[in-house]
Amino acid sequence: MNTTRRIILSFIALAASSVALLAKPIPGPKGGRIVTTEAPHVELFVAADRTVVVSLYDKDLKSVTVAGQAVTATAEAKTGKVKLSFVAKDGALVSTAALPEGDDYTIVLQVRDTATAKPKNFRVLFHEEICAECKRAEYACTCDDAGGEGGHDH
Repeated sequence: MNTTRRIILSFIALAASSVALLAKPIPGPKGGRIVTTEAPHVELFVAADRTVVVSLYDKDLKSVTVAGQAVTATAEAKTGKVKLSFVAKDGALVSTAALPEGDDYTIVLQVRDTATAKPKNFRVLFHEEICAECKRAEYACTCDDAGGEGGHDH
């Protein structure tokens, strides 16, 4: 009985993760990457000054006020890991420091619904060049092959 239950639960988990991996990315209203599959949606956007802006949205992608959420990010650059902290500004959370120079590194975003809640971790491969198809930065690309190993031809 336990074996059957485990097999069924494993199949359900595998099916759910397959759907999440195959889903086309949701375009972020600010031009960033929506990292969540369900509301409240979390958008990671890298501003021109390389600060990271994290915005929250409801299921209709309408802005939600940041209230009590705790966010940190770690840029895993070739020059070393850089931890970013955030402050509330204009209805979003903005990093107090800029991302390291260069690209082709991972940004690990950690979001907590409250300061004491269990964290949700999201990994974004950061490439700042612009996708020729969707005209968004590669880290936020919404094309059919977005997030693939090869990426787009540049």
